Order: sequence, then structure tokens, then C-alpha cells
Amino acid sequence: MQIYKSLLFPGQQADERIHLVTRQHWMVFAAKFAVWLMFVAILLFTDWAVGRYLPVVKSDYGELLKLAESVYFMLLILGLLIIWIMYYLNILVVTNERIVDITQTSLLSHTVSELHLSRIEDVTAEVKGLLPTFLNYGNLYVQTAGETERFVFDRVPDPARLNKLILDLYEALPAEQRENKDSLKK
Repeated sequence: MQIYKSLLFPGQQADERIHLVTRQHWMVFAAKFAVWLMFVAILLFTDWAVGRYLPVVKSDYGELLKLAESVYFMLLILGLLIIWIMYYLNILVVTNERIVDITQTSLLSHTVSELHLSRIEDVTAEVKGLLPTFLNYGNLYVQTAGETERFVFDRVPDPARLNKLILDLYEALPAEQRENKDSLKK
């Protein structure tokens, strides 16, 4: 576990220690990248097919075709940039006091959700499927006593380790914080 010294997210307290910063599993990015590569293949295939089977189009409308290819290529680069930014800016931060989920919903919009450890009632790790089992990623569900009953952290790496970390941090809370929650249940 690495503890960061600088402030990482909005609202971070000066004495708050960060225990874990994680993103979705790299396979999530790889799947989106594979789709992006299909669009690159479409560009390469159409360029080859027009040159081979429609040389008249290439000779008569070569300038227009190059312009269309250039615009398509720029859109491909923009798409890759958006895929990377959305992956990179979606983070989950676990501190000694709370869990912070920063979700980038679009390029210019993000949501910051936080969950205080003292409000946790249950933590569940779920790994479902062949690929998630081999690569050890899945969903983490955190049940709370608050307004939002269940927080879902989608396709995080090693959800069992994250589950244990959150439960260990909950157990490390001062007894009066946990007792207050227990007295609310009665």
C-alpha cells in the first residue's frame, strides 16, 4: 500500500491518508481499444479497396478522398483520446476515513461520490465470468445505511483484496464511531 502525501481529490482533508487509488481493470480499456482498432482497420481497408478496385475514383477524386481520410483519421485520434481520458479520470480512492468514487461521465462532466467508512454495513466482491476470473477483476458492492443504499464499483482489479482493505479500515475506526452506528440500528 502506498500512501500519497499530496492532495489527490476535491475535499481531501489534510490529515486523511490515502491507502489505495485504483481505476477500472486494464481490460476495460483494452476492450474499448480493440473496438477503436476495428475503425482503424476500416480506414486501412477502404483505402486499399479504393486503390485496388476503384482506381478511377482515386484518380478523379483523389483530393476529396484524401480530405475524407484525413477527417476520419482525426476523428479516430480524437476517439482514442476520449477513450483514454475517460479511463484515466475514473478513479476510486480509499482513505482511512472514506471511499471516494470519481466518475468522469463525459469530457466536461464528472461526479464525485463519497462514502464514509463508518456508514458501511456490508462489502461484497463479485467476480463473474471466464475472463474476469482469469484476470482477477470484478465488481465491488458496498452496502450503506445512507441515502444511497448500495455503491457499485464496476470492474475493479482484485475486488477481494479491495473488499478486505475496506473491511480492515472499517475495523480500524475508533470504537465510538462503530458503536454509534450500532446504536442507530437498535
